[in-house]
Parts: sequence; C-alpha cells; structure tokens
Amino acid sequence: MPDTSTSRAPGRLNLSPAPHLGASLSTSRMTWLVSLALVPAAVWGVFLFGFPAVRVIVTSLCAALISELASSALFRRFTLGDGSGFLTGLLVGLMMPAGVPLYVPAAAAAFGILVVKQSFGGLGRNWMNPALGGVVFALLSWSGAMTRWPAAGGASMSTAVLPPLEALRSAVSAPGAVGRPLDILSSHGYVFSSLDGSIVSWLNAHILSPFHATLAGGSFDIIVGYVPGRIGEVSAPLLLLGAAFLVSRRIVRWQVPVAFVATFAFLAWVFGGFAGGQGWFSGGPVFHVLSGSLILSAFFMAGDPVTSPLASTGKWIYGTGLGLLTFLLRFYGSLGDGVAVSILLGNCAVPLLDTLLQQRMPARARKGSG
Repeated sequence: MPDTSTSRAPGRLNLSPAPHLGASLSTSRMTWLVSLALVPAAVWGVFLFGFPAVRVIVTSLCAALISELASSALFRRFTLGDGSGFLTGLLVGLMMPAGVPLYVPAAAAAFGILVVKQSFGGLGRNWMNPALGGVVFALLSWSGAMTRWPAAGGASMSTAVLPPLEALRSAVSAPGAVGRPLDILSSHGYVFSSLDGSIVSWLNAHILSPFHATLAGGSFDIIVGYVPGRIGEVSAPLLLLGAAFLVSRRIVRWQVPVAFVATFAFLAWVFGGFAGGQGWFSGGPVFHVLSGSLILSAFFMAGDPVTSPLASTGKWIYGTGLGLLTFLLRFYGSLGDGVAVSILLGNCAVPLLDTLLQQRMPARARKGSG
C-alpha cells in the first residue's frame, strides 16, 4: 500500500512494506476485521473455560498493547491504531490453555511484539508471524505451564483433563493401542460429555443405521468443540465461520489454508493409521483436522500476507509444505500438534521461495509486473 507517511519526490513512487494488496480496505481496517472474525471462537472459549480464560486473554492483550505503546514511544511513531498489536495479543491469548500462569501469555505477547515485530521495523517488516513467534517462545520456555489443561464445560480449574489430541498421543505410545483415534481414546477410558453420548446414539439409531454406518463416541464433542484445549482452538465451526467472512472480503487468500489443511488431511488419512496399528488409509483425518490448532493457525496465521509468498504458485507450494511439516511434527515430533513450529519454519523459507519463483518468471512477465 502507498506510504503516506513520507513526502513523495516528483516522478518517484514510495512504497511501504508488504502487504501490497489491491483492495479498497486499508491495512488497519483489514487487521481489525481479522480480530472481529476471531470473536465467536473467543466467546466459545470463555463459555467453556470461564473466567480464567478471560484473564488469560486480557493479560495477553494488555501485554501486547503496552509493548506496542512502549516501542511506539521509542521509535516516535504511534502504531496502536493499525490494530496489529491488538491482533497479536488476541491470537496469543487464544493459543493459550486457560490454566496457564498469567506471566506466560504476558511474556509471549511481549516477545511477539518487541522481538519478532518491532525489532525488525514494525508492521510489514517482520519475518515471522509475531503471535506464533511468541507462542513458540512460551512453549520452549515454559513447556510444563503450557500444558495445564482445565476441563471444558465450567468444571473446576483444578480438574486437569487432556485434550483429545494429547490423550491420543499418550495412548498410541502404550502397547495394544489399535484402532481409529476415537476408538483408541474410548478403549483407554477417555470421557466425553453425556450430551455427546445422547446425540451420537440417536444419530446412529435413527439416521445412520439404514446406511449400515455408525459414529464413534466423541464425534459430536470433537466437531462442535466441547473439549479441553487451548482457549480459541477448540471450535472449528466458529473458526471456519470467521474464516469464511475473511475469505469473502478477500482479506485472507484461500490458497494457503486450503493447501495446508488438504495436504495434512490427505497425509493423515493415508499414513496416520500406522500409529494405531491400522495400516494404510485409516488415519482418521477428520479427527486430526479438528483437533489441535490446525484450523485456527491455517486460516488466521499461515496466510498472513507479510510472511507468506507473494505469487499464487508460491502460496500453493507454501501451504503444501506446511501440511507436510505439520504431519511429520505431529505424528513423529515432540512439540505438541506441530502447527506453530511448522508455520514458523515455513516463514523462514518464504524469502527463498519468492526469489526462486521470481527467477523462474519469464522476462516479459517480470517486466509487466514491475
């Protein structure tokens, strides 16, 4: 977008850093709309985990805004109005468990703003997503605190319950874990809600029985998001609702998240069954797509126009690579669901990918795009 903060010399075009999007919306308006699209998922997280979730989100927002204001005073430019600091704080808060000590989201949000974003020049100059940078910093620094999982549904915060994905990772490491993800969880005593049991039983008896098909116990809770987890990641339907709004306004380009999710789902389907002793094409892709932070990160962070490729071809390559990395890290790594680390590694490769694609572009196309 044109840089209006400096005077233009005659015959000279001055540009601000990326993103350079041909759109009627300003960068600040787009940023605030992304925050607005996250509100339904945030409200659901507060409904599930109660006041502790509010404290985590507010702490993260305050730390991000204070850090943004402090850096603005240091560099003598006021940047709170562009909404990027607020969005970073909101994303960091939503990527936290509700049971985490408050110093963790505060440190993560401050790290994202001061180190990842402002130390490289501010909005448009950061080389990785600030929110994910802060989350991974917290994950590496306080791994124990980042896995304090409160029960969903308003239970006492002292009642620790593993999210389904974490419980599955523990179950498949035990001998005799055979079956699809929900079957393995059921055989190891994982408890879903009574509402899930009622709805799944009714669907199996009245809807699916003529087709000789059944839903596994836990399907309703997984789909709706009535499960433990990070505050903003659990409700895939509400996240997809917000993502659809952003895609319809052309704020988020669909190529990266679609390639990301589709690649991961395909690999989880083909190869994921080996973890449960099932073999090929039995990996439970729906469970893995809806569990963890895949939907939240794919649609709200992976496609960040500052840290994702410029060309359409690059977006497809980038999204496919993220899906592959996430599959490898989730199924064979030790850093949780692997999504955040995958995106940060992908961010590191974006400049090289842009350069290679620019070099392969025909000379006539380069001249026309200049």
